[in-house]
Amino acid sequence: MVTETRATVPAVKDSLLAHGERYSYFQALRLLRLFEKNTGAARSENLRIRPKLALNFPENDIDAIEVRPQGGYRITANFFGLYGVASPLPTYYTEDLFEEERNGGHVMREFIDIVHYTLYPHLFGAWSKYRLEQRVVEDDDQLVLNHLYAFVGLDDPELRIKLLPHSAELLRYAALLNVRPRSALGLQTMLADAFEDATVRIDSCVLRSVAIPADQRCQLGAQGTSLGEDSYLGSHVDDYAGNLRIVLSDLPHALFQQLLPAAAACQKLKFLTRFYLTDPLEVEVELRLRQDDVRGTRLNSLEWSRLGLDTWLSPEQAQRAACISFNL
Repeated sequence: MVTETRATVPAVKDSLLAHGERYSYFQALRLLRLFEKNTGAARSENLRIRPKLALNFPENDIDAIEVRPQGGYRITANFFGLYGVASPLPTYYTEDLFEEERNGGHVMREFIDIVHYTLYPHLFGAWSKYRLEQRVVEDDDQLVLNHLYAFVGLDDPELRIKLLPHSAELLRYAALLNVRPRSALGLQTMLADAFEDATVRIDSCVLRSVAIPADQRCQLGAQGTSLGEDSYLGSHVDDYAGNLRIVLSDLPHALFQQLLPAAAACQKLKFLTRFYLTDPLEVEVELRLRQDDVRGTRLNSLEWSRLGLDTWLSPEQAQRAACISFNL
């Protein structure tokens, strides 16, 4: 089996320190924060970011990244500074710093850098503020995570624990879950993403026969009713509004097995469907096995064979019965 070829963390860190000019400013800070997540060496208070003292046109965001002897990092940037080529101030401020550096001094530059040490980290903070995936995954920001869960109605951590292991999957469908009213297309889109190896179709308003409760049936001498207006003959009535059918077709054998009643994928299907629906509808599931994956029964098979679900008595019957239905 071919494996992915990726650089190890030390190799990426060595490349970042040796060739910092190859990285954008935001990517460099992201990597440093990830490398030093446990040590805190890449926190804002441990970073010294300042612009390059030069007036030549820069080719990259970063000129150099160095490790400070007292801990942390020093980054020399080519943009967004109070001196250098990108400075909004008059050029003679930068020229004064050139003169000071030629004389061996650095007091004025370090004084201005006090502003830079705060300014550059704020720039990164503004950039990452609305990159929610970074704040949740890389920064482990629980406040943002709770805000995202609020979009799907799960801002209570205790409720999320009760819905494990499927609660985290709902974040992916936050936009669909916030659409009112809920639609068959929304359910189909969500299930098609959750079971990408299957072709999903939702049949709405499926006819079913519903039993009339005994206390609501007509009785002679008990109530006055008019046939065809407020009464029916019989104990059942046709209903189109309380039922829908989920059809999952072209299923490979492995997914077909997982979607059978009580299997893991079936539980996931039930959870996503019930969580999406706002009305107490009856849900019928129809599984259609891929024709090439239909198998007959063998006594020495390592898989369970359940007649009517995943096994057939003869190959000819299997070709006709590669479809099963059950209520969710």
